[in-house]
Amino acid sequence: MYTDVLLPNTKLSSFVSGYFLVNAEDENHEIVVKTYESGVSLAVPLGKPFEFFVGKSHLEEEEVTFKSFDKPYLFWDAKSVECFSVKGDARIVFIVLTEQGLQLLLNEKNPNYDEPVFPISRLGVPIFNLVVKRKLRFNQDDQAGLQIIEEELLRFFKKFEMDESHQSEIDLDTDFPFIP
Repeated sequence: MYTDVLLPNTKLSSFVSGYFLVNAEDENHEIVVKTYESGVSLAVPLGKPFEFFVGKSHLEEEEVTFKSFDKPYLFWDAKSVECFSVKGDARIVFIVLTEQGLQLLLNEKNPNYDEPVFPISRLGVPIFNLVVKRKLRFNQDDQAGLQIIEEELLRFFKKFEMDESHQSEIDLDTDFPFIP
């Protein structure tokens, strides 16, 4: 197992603090993975799906239910996660969002979820569609996968960046906001 911390593209620096890449390869055993400790991060799988467990710490002989990690998950309250373990060839990128990036991802909502980890599809935001998930699933290289993720993040945050640039151009002395 190896981990790496990577910086985002400068165009994403307002929205993403960095990436925490985890590569855990062991088909036969359960591996406990350390999550990024900021509290909130978006976890995106690279390569084929693998099994994962999130919950309370458990002994090896205890029976726990593993789920398939086949889509992006939001680690909403990673500090409360006692155990995050994986089985199989697990390659994950944890996207550590800035405060602004998190607010835009949440779409100005303030969700109150009881689960510390849940699929991002519950937020209803148009990010990581089926085409992008398919590209990531067939990905074999961590750097190429990270590039696919950055392209998707750039596409998603681009509309907010344009909105912000026009905000300064609005003439506040008129009755009607005018965007040239």
